Amino acid sequence: MAKATDWGLTDAGFRRPTYAELLDALEHKARELFGSKANLSVRSPLGIFLRIYAWVLNLLFSTLEDVYNSRFIDTAVGSSLYNLGRAIGLRLLGAQKAVGYLTFTGEDDVEVPEGFLAETVAGTQYITLRQGVIQDGTITLPAAAVAPGPDSNTAEHTIKTITNPKSGISAVTNAKPFEGGRNTETDAEFRERYYLSVDFAGGANIDAIVAEVYESVEAVIAVTGEENDTDFPNANGLPPHSIEIVAYGGLDEEIAKAIFKRKAAGIQTFGNTTVAVVSASGKTFDISFSRPTPVNVWVRVTNLVTDRHFPLDGIEQIKQNIVAYIGGNTRGGLNIGQDVIRVTLPTEILKVPGVVDFKLQISPDGEHFGWGNIVIAARQKAVTEESMVSVS
Repeated sequence: MAKATDWGLTDAGFRRPTYAELLDALEHKARELFGSKANLSVRSPLGIFLRIYAWVLNLLFSTLEDVYNSRFIDTAVGSSLYNLGRAIGLRLLGAQKAVGYLTFTGEDDVEVPEGFLAETVAGTQYITLRQGVIQDGTITLPAAAVAPGPDSNTAEHTIKTITNPKSGISAVTNAKPFEGGRNTETDAEFRERYYLSVDFAGGANIDAIVAEVYESVEAVIAVTGEENDTDFPNANGLPPHSIEIVAYGGLDEEIAKAIFKRKAAGIQTFGNTTVAVVSASGKTFDISFSRPTPVNVWVRVTNLVTDRHFPLDGIEQIKQNIVAYIGGNTRGGLNIGQDVIRVTLPTEILKVPGVVDFKLQISPDGEHFGWGNIVIAARQKAVTEESMVSVS
């Protein structure tokens, strides 16, 4: 029998006794007080009382354990977890809307107002975030989905309908996908972001800048950064004393503002995208960063052998696990510049119960499948989706 002194706070942390241990200790004490022949059976009055008391004590120890665990990131849940995040400037991310850019075609000098609506064939609507005037036949404006959630993510050239037609505006399209739509952040996702937010509260180093972009810019899917603190250009082409942030997803303007907020004075920014940011004093600064090139990854699972434990939606679960591991148009998955290592993918399949055997190959073009890895450059991002994963 475990001693009561082994319960509660110990050198090894918090030790919660089980219901059986509590009842055993109460019965042992009862025999000390009432004698070894005391009736402690399930139907005796004393036996019933001890079992009720053990049940109450079990609830109390459960509450004490929750209080103890609420102090640590790995074990805290819900509001306790989010309160720990607030200490370093993190907040829970609610459901987010997919964002991107809409290109309107029409007559010159016609204004496209802020709040102008366009939609897909399926009826998913998107709204412009600022106004603009058509010049040389077109104008491109930032836009966001009206409703949050992953269903608002859509591929390029799928937003083609003007919801409320306006004279002088003849067509609309999205040259690039709308991405970043997601459901409310889970506890596991919040913990992952907590550990990524190095020195978030007050730093100006490259990790803090990456954390600022990842934390504060809506619809950002992945971020990485590099700095060159030497007097010479480095191997990746960064100029002397410069930083480069590579961000996948999110609006250009919001990313530039986040970089400007965190970067140290006098450090130049580098990248393939440049946005003018106006400071609090009214001065304009050009902030540069890079957009990674998405690298599509196809996965083919063949000769799948399962047993009776394989769920009815097992194939769907396999596809979802692979997409979550590689990454798509929502947060998670491989980071920018991270190679697709084929031998790591079987683990995602084996997470589904009932999988006995299979073969797995990957491809960068959907035609030539092989057993090798897919190398991802520093300014590239591996992406996939369920339609690119086949299981048979």
